[in-house]
Formats: sequence, C-alpha cells, structure tokens
Amino acid sequence: MLTKLSTIFSKYIQSGDTAIVGVSGGSDSVFLLNILAEFSGHLPCEIIVAHINHGIRGRDADNDEKFVKNLAEKFGLKFELKRVKLAGKSALEEKGREVRREFFEKLRQKYNAKWILTAHTQNDNIETIIFNFLRGSGLKGLAGMKELKGFYLKPLLSITKPEILNFLRSKKIKFREDKTNKDTKFKRNFIRNKVLPLLIKINPSFSGTILRNSAIFRELDDFMKIQARDFVKRHKNGEQLFPLKEYEKLPDALKTAVIQEVFKICKKTAYNLSSVKTEEIRGLLARKIGNKKIICQGGGGFYLKNGIAEWLDK
Repeated sequence: MLTKLSTIFSKYIQSGDTAIVGVSGGSDSVFLLNILAEFSGHLPCEIIVAHINHGIRGRDADNDEKFVKNLAEKFGLKFELKRVKLAGKSALEEKGREVRREFFEKLRQKYNAKWILTAHTQNDNIETIIFNFLRGSGLKGLAGMKELKGFYLKPLLSITKPEILNFLRSKKIKFREDKTNKDTKFKRNFIRNKVLPLLIKINPSFSGTILRNSAIFRELDDFMKIQARDFVKRHKNGEQLFPLKEYEKLPDALKTAVIQEVFKICKKTAYNLSSVKTEEIRGLLARKIGNKKIICQGGGGFYLKNGIAEWLDK
C-alpha cells in the first residue's frame, strides 16, 4: 500500500511544488496527511493543511478544528481555517461541497499551489458511482472519480477504508469520528450504511464489479470528450458554435457531449451543464426553433439563428 502511494506521489508531485491538503480530522484525511509527512523527505514540497468548520456539529466541530490545527503544528505545517454556518436542512451536502471548492481554490491562488489533495478512498468512489446512477447523471457520473482532475489529486482512490483503519490502528494514530456519518437522512450515508451492504449481500464481488465497469465508462467518456472537442474546434467561430446540419449528423450520445463541451469552453468551467438544461438545448436544436434562447446555469446560453447554433453571454 505504501509503495503504491509513494509511486503516485512521485508521479505528480515535484520538488518545489505547493500542495493544499484538505483535512477534516477523520480517518481518511489523517491517514493522507501522515503519509505525506512520512514521504516529505522524498517529496520536498510545501504542504498547506486546510480545514473547514461547517458549524453544524457544535462542540464536536470545534474539537475537530482544534485536533487538525494541533496535527498541522505537530508536522510543522501551515494551517488554514475557514469557519462557516451552513443553514437549512436541505442540500447540506451540496452546500458543503461548494464551500470546500471555493475555499480550496482561494488557497490555491493565495499560495500559487500546484495541487489540491483530497482523501477520497475506493469506498467513496463506489458510493459516488451508486449516487450518480440513482440521480441519472449519465456516462460521466458512472465513470466515477478520477485520480487527477485539473488541480485536484485524489491519491487514495485505490485504497480501501479497512486498509486505512488497519494502518492507523497499527501505528496508534488518533483521528476524529464524525457521528453524522451514521445519520441516514443524508443521501450518501444512506447509500453507505443501507444500500451498499444490500448490494454486497446480493453480489459479494460487487465492489470489484462496479469499479471495473466504471473504468470502462471512463474510457468511453474520455473518447466522447475527445470527439466532441474536435467537433467544436472544427466549427466554432466566435459566438457561432456550429451549423445545425453538421450537428444533426452526429450520433445522439455525441450530441450531448458536444453541448457539454460548448458549455465548458464558453463558461470557462470544468463543471458539466445540468442534465435538464442539456435536454432543453437538445430539444431546441431538434425542433429547429429559432429566436429562442436556453439560459444555462451561471448565465449565458444557446441560441439558434439561421441554421447556426450560437452562444450568447447576455
């Protein structure tokens, strides 16, 4: 396990790099930080420990914050903290992810960091694939997490939760336990604690099966992105995206990929257009409705004029 991680770190992290490491205080992130500290002699890079106090668990959250700060001090690392108060009972998970993304990006720019490391494990990846399947997120969702995506590096995707716990216990390394991880009102917790055990009961090899399938879906997704990028590159001219007659020649699956690629290029984002908006745009192009604009999330949108699909910022 350690040899595998050493290979991953050496593959990406170079001397002089700066890495932002998200540390909640839980077993996975504590494991990641300890491994990074252990390899720091071989990987002379600056590590910034980033922690978010979400303000939803009272004293427990404050104790997590103190624990992570002490851990950073123990290793002689810089510690960055963000305190927030997540309000409302709905969409807490999504709100939390958005806060983390904004915080990590702010730190990346502050330190001119090359990497943002998160402690997502093989178990997290499996849960994510199931979650994406249930919400109908398409090929990209079924492909699961990538080890490297932009600035984000997830070095623990091949490591299981039991492996991490065994390591920490054998080394007598302390970590914090989040009691809300057992609260099944949160969708991911419900999948982890209720759905996944049933699937494994039906098929004891379920974890291996879903990961093998996700690898196939990832290859297909990468292929579709390459084809879509090539199509957009050949036809895009300023705000004019592509002739409708050329778009109509594409297979249906590639049409979706082209719309996603246009959205990412025009919005300068790594995130996908929502499936609802994607279908709206496909409907607009299929019905050849001119003079109607489909507004995308975050502004801007698709517009059909004289047989040409266009992007309008306003």
